[in-house]
Amino acid sequence: MDNIQDIFNKWFARWQITLPDKNLQERQKGSIFQAGWSINFIFGIENNLEYLEFYAIHRMTNDSHTVIYENGEIKHLECLNPPLEYSSPIDENQREHNKKNRKVKEELIDKSLL
Repeated sequence: MDNIQDIFNKWFARWQITLPDKNLQERQKGSIFQAGWSINFIFGIENNLEYLEFYAIHRMTNDSHTVIYENGEIKHLECLNPPLEYSSPIDENQREHNKKNRKVKEELIDKSLL
């Protein structure tokens, strides 16, 4: 788990954000609200590897949905798309955009990341 904590802390070092020790020790999901960031995270095990999965939101950048495995592997998952500008009626691009966002949002809610 030290590897996961190191990677997460380096990822957000610019904003002095660190993974809370208590959450890490207890493998307890949590949230961090700091320096304009909203970061929700959960712990799990996949293929006998522990991991941290987080969804990070900041208004000045795109969302980030990431998994950090204890072996150092990093996997980027789907995020909600930023809003599209459009005029009525809703065109096919907007329909696809909305459909994808609904799917990703449901997955994030199911994992308690949103």
